[in-house]
Amino acid sequence: MLIRTPVKIEEKPKDNPWLWVAWAIPVGIVTGLLGIGGGMLMVPVMVLALKFKMHNAVATSLAFVAITSVGGIIGYIINGLGVPNLPPYSIGYVNLLSWFLLAVTGVGMAQVGAITAHRLPAKQLRYVFIGVMFYMGLKMLGVFA
Repeated sequence: MLIRTPVKIEEKPKDNPWLWVAWAIPVGIVTGLLGIGGGMLMVPVMVLALKFKMHNAVATSLAFVAITSVGGIIGYIINGLGVPNLPPYSIGYVNLLSWFLLAVTGVGMAQVGAITAHRLPAKQLRYVFIGVMFYMGLKMLGVFA
């Protein structure tokens, strides 16, 4: 993504659900095995292979994060029911006070991020995405420990 020429805006995204599934399965397996978010690999796949615009690829990835996180929330609630010594305001392993604080700040900052992303040209947004991925990779390797 860093050295490749930008995708032409006139080019239409691939509108083939079977092609999407063909990419999603291996990306899901790899990201699941590595324990990383699927967006780290799926956004580049959507941009480079499926010809999505950068803004659309990021938005699509975030929509799937919101949908798939519901299963994780339900799992943490069920698995944590009846566990002793959890913090106050917890349902299972989900702490409602922490959730509320993260949700309020997350919604507010999502608005800031969306406005900023729409003001940035696609090429600059691509560099921001690459920078965040690079930083997260270093953090996962323990460079900032």
